Amino acid sequence: MHQDDITPEWITHALREGGVLKKAAARTLTKSILGQGVGFLSIVVRVGIEYDKREEGAPESVVIKIMPEAETLRGFDDDTHAFQREIRFYREVAGNVPMRLARLYYAVDEPPAYSMVMEDLSAFTPGDQVVGMHEKQVTDTVEELARLQAVYWNNDALRGLDWMPFINNVSEDFPEKWVSFIEHFGHYLDSEGIKLGDRLSGYIGWKNKEIEGRPKTIVHSDLREDNLLFPPPGSTDSILILDWQLAVRSVGAFDVARVMGGSELPMERKGHQLRILKKWYDTLIEEGVSGYTWEDAVYDLRLSSLSVLCFPVHFHDVFIGAEGRTKELGKAITTRLFSSAVDLDAGSMLPG
Repeated sequence: MHQDDITPEWITHALREGGVLKKAAARTLTKSILGQGVGFLSIVVRVGIEYDKREEGAPESVVIKIMPEAETLRGFDDDTHAFQREIRFYREVAGNVPMRLARLYYAVDEPPAYSMVMEDLSAFTPGDQVVGMHEKQVTDTVEELARLQAVYWNNDALRGLDWMPFINNVSEDFPEKWVSFIEHFGHYLDSEGIKLGDRLSGYIGWKNKEIEGRPKTIVHSDLREDNLLFPPPGSTDSILILDWQLAVRSVGAFDVARVMGGSELPMERKGHQLRILKKWYDTLIEEGVSGYTWEDAVYDLRLSSLSVLCFPVHFHDVFIGAEGRTKELGKAITTRLFSSAVDLDAGSMLPG
């Protein structure tokens, strides 16, 4: 599906199918691309709607997610079923968790025209991973995350989500891609970061096996500031977590490592990682998780800090030759994740 396919007739059909419209019809649309240089697995179009008649509850605007145009990213979506995964998340998970999530009005979950028509949350402020997050923002995010994860913590409800995979296949090619990654982006890392990546290359199988044996829950996998919305000043709303296309059933602390390591400003994060982890852990316990110790949480954070390094390495070719914000985003992701893993001494976990 292309943004040119978003017509008044299509919007009317979508909102009627979703039970939002009954009699009114979209007459004219105003379209704009949101977050250029931010997302990779979808294009997000904000659509303002003018109707032929007034109808209570008819949204003045919506956002629509469609497939990216880049063939490499389309191929990744084909492999991961990212759009289908996110659609099922909103249909089957969103209503069961005590957190604010965007409303899904309508979705097309058949190839090749995957699309999602969703609530427009323009009143919220989008995060900017290049700018980076402050500690309180990270703490608030992991607290929200823990409320969702507690509902699906290592239980039958999680096992029932058999459409949600256990991994995103971004680590198996780490040894192969590490060589190219260092060639193009090694100058972003210090000697300790390069040493850590060199060692991890020989232990990807060990890492994956360790993760297989840990307690599992729903993991966002791409939890970074560009996928967050912050409420307006004075609002009682919480931080909103968007883009569940890569959700898996895995180690819950992965998301803590991803958002803290990749998005928090390093000078604020340094020495404070366990304080943020404690907020996540305490919220899990308050929400009813049992049999999971603080020592377990620390172990999982360090293990996850190794695992998240596979993301910038796997996707580094997207950033080769990039300019502007995309280049700065690649630099921020790479430098922050590796420095966070080094600060946590995650490499000491590796055998040998």
